[in-house]
Amino acid sequence: MNKLGIYVHIPFCRKKCNYCDFISFPCKEHLIDNYFSALEKEIDSFNIENKEIFTIYIGGGTPSFCDSKYIVRLMSLLKYKFSIKEDAEITIEVNPGTVSEEKLLDYKKAGINRLSIGLQSTNNRLLELIGRIHTYEEFLEVFNLAKKVGFENINVDLMLALPTQTKEDLIESINNVINLKPNHISLYSLILEENTELEKQVKSRSTKTSKRRYRKKNVSCI
Repeated sequence: MNKLGIYVHIPFCRKKCNYCDFISFPCKEHLIDNYFSALEKEIDSFNIENKEIFTIYIGGGTPSFCDSKYIVRLMSLLKYKFSIKEDAEITIEVNPGTVSEEKLLDYKKAGINRLSIGLQSTNNRLLELIGRIHTYEEFLEVFNLAKKVGFENINVDLMLALPTQTKEDLIESINNVINLKPNHISLYSLILEENTELEKQVKSRSTKTSKRRYRKKNVSCI
């Protein structure tokens, strides 16, 4: 039997992060029900035989932004439709500020066994700069809740090369997360994608800095 992985995209979030160029839609809660209905129809239309699912990843967007009933329903359909390995790794992305103990319990009961928590930095100033909706303290609450609920496989996302981020900022974030002893840490370098809010902000600052330098140069020449 051939192995197969499944990725499910949930394109909803409370607020689009300033660096994000993924397909995601903030403040579109009225579309969630219709989206999951269409998603379920698409899943049901697949006829995959002789394939064993060894991994499922539910990403976004922010899947934890949606009511957990949709994730429970999604997992139920995936289990019914496909042959999922007993020890398959099943991940859902969650962001602090969008998840509760009740949601975490629902995820666990539905068969999800791995969480990927979007932290990005333990520095609250940097979190605000990149448009995150949470603080480091709120992340800690979610991390501890996940442990309390019984999640043993937890990944934490961090980012480097953020505007104004120093080497010391990054080292502090890494050490803070290491001390929590998650199962995995993902460290991503920021890419300023075209037309994202952060790219526009950086361009604007660069232009203003260049103009100031140009004016200073002219003055010194006079």
